[in-house]
Amino acid sequence: MGGSSDSDSHDGYLTSEYNSSNSLFSLNGNSYSTASLNRATSDCQDPELFDNQKNSTLFTETPRSIANDAFPITLNYRRDNDDVTYTNGKKNKFMIVLIGLPATGKSTISSHLIQCLKNNPLTNSLRCKVFNAGKIRRQISCATISKPLLLSNTSSEDLFNPKNNDKKETYARITLQKLFHEINNDDCDVGIFDATNSTIERRRFIFEEVCSFNTDELSTFNVVPIILQVSCFNKDFIKYNIHNKSFNEDYLDKPYELAIKDFAKRLKHYYSQFTPFSLDEFDQIHRYIRQHEEIDTSLFFFNVINAGIVEPYSLNQTHYPSTCGRQVRDTVMVIENFINHYSQMFGFEYIEAVKVFFQNYENCPEDTLTTLDSVVNDEFFNDLQNLIEDNGFS
Repeated sequence: MGGSSDSDSHDGYLTSEYNSSNSLFSLNGNSYSTASLNRATSDCQDPELFDNQKNSTLFTETPRSIANDAFPITLNYRRDNDDVTYTNGKKNKFMIVLIGLPATGKSTISSHLIQCLKNNPLTNSLRCKVFNAGKIRRQISCATISKPLLLSNTSSEDLFNPKNNDKKETYARITLQKLFHEINNDDCDVGIFDATNSTIERRRFIFEEVCSFNTDELSTFNVVPIILQVSCFNKDFIKYNIHNKSFNEDYLDKPYELAIKDFAKRLKHYYSQFTPFSLDEFDQIHRYIRQHEEIDTSLFFFNVINAGIVEPYSLNQTHYPSTCGRQVRDTVMVIENFINHYSQMFGFEYIEAVKVFFQNYENCPEDTLTTLDSVVNDEFFNDLQNLIEDNGFS
């Protein structure tokens, strides 16, 4: 959109609408617009995109025009004769590191990615598995308290309060070690580390562990890291996602109002600590890996923004070493095409679900409608924006 620049958008990642206030959640026009949702659905399916998108609540940049038949779910690419499938004498496996705030669609996109890999002849032999830190947290904590989640009364009891980062880090490390263990035992070929991984410190630890695994003489395989950052800056989408989160495992025994309020509070805690992954951090991690693994290894970085409607432009980054096996090239190629065409392949279904939700919104039970509107409102989004600005990413 007009008026954007790299300097005021921080590589285009944080500002969802370029306007005078440069606000993350400032949207031109009315929010929760059925018309805008209808248009987004059409844009995902129609090769002729609307020219005038400045007033849409769904677009942060002008989407790319793609023909409907540009990306069949099964791709048939020519294989070349280079059959180098080993790195440092070890067969390659893949680790996808998810980055993103809660309620942005990480887990959903993970399931779609696995579906895509399974449907492609280049990658359908790969065994994929998701390692979800939230699931591990529930398995450990709920086994001792015999209920989904105890709502906190004080900050010391609140697992998601920044004061209790050590507890969250423990669950993340257990999840990560489980991923490495199953890869090393040849139980999976693609491990997806599903966690927010929203701080530089957490991500530094992850790649320290990757290097440690790859350089360990007892490790059977070499892990190729792929970073997938998922973000959502659309108010409609976030409100819909928060509504759905109130029905997950943490809140099965909680009234709707308590669930909505608790998850909204949790989201604010995450926003207060969030640092988006950047190209600078990509370069730093690449240098770190080269220093510690003693060879030029692969590293890849991709983005999905607002269900794939927003093209990440220059955000994605790939590094192929001079000697790169066919399996790595094929797998990354399939993933990259999945990212570039996500809105057409899967995003329009999500947008349609959001559209239907808001079309039927007035028919929701009165307590549901009142609760959601009272919690996820303009004040809530202003709070999220202020938290982002406090982190230096206005």
